[in-house]
Amino acid sequence: MVNGDGTEIRVGIGARLKEERERLGYSQPAFAALGGASKGSQLAWEKGSAMPNAEFLHIAASVGVDVLYVVTGRRNMSSLAAEEEAVIAGYRMLDARGRTGVLALISGMQPPVATPGRTGMVFHGQVGEVKNIEGDYQQNEPVTINVGGKKKRTK
Repeated sequence: MVNGDGTEIRVGIGARLKEERERLGYSQPAFAALGGASKGSQLAWEKGSAMPNAEFLHIAASVGVDVLYVVTGRRNMSSLAAEEEAVIAGYRMLDARGRTGVLALISGMQPPVATPGRTGMVFHGQVGEVKNIEGDYQQNEPVTINVGGKKKRTK
């Protein structure tokens, strides 16, 4: 529900403008100065007692403010960083093989999934022949480990 005088709308816009300013790391005076406004104007906007004009919002958008979010409360899902735009533009210029390679590269960069269980090894069988090892080690063939064999006697 909105008041007849638009107070609720102004307060919401002010709160979101402050949120965007803080997200981008600007102080109130520095942010206001971007568009030639005063710190007092910035304070009034953030309190909801006044609203920034379209010219200020246009300038704010050029430094990364999501103006759609400030005005409506909905994030602009299509806004991308310059690096992201470059990646997408490059991806679109690739042929099918190149796109497949990029997708494989990206999927290979995912952090490894931690495997639950032991981190040590458990040996089954006689000491001299290991047939099964449990843990983070994979061996497909039996391994023989000689431990403490007979010493050669010297005369």
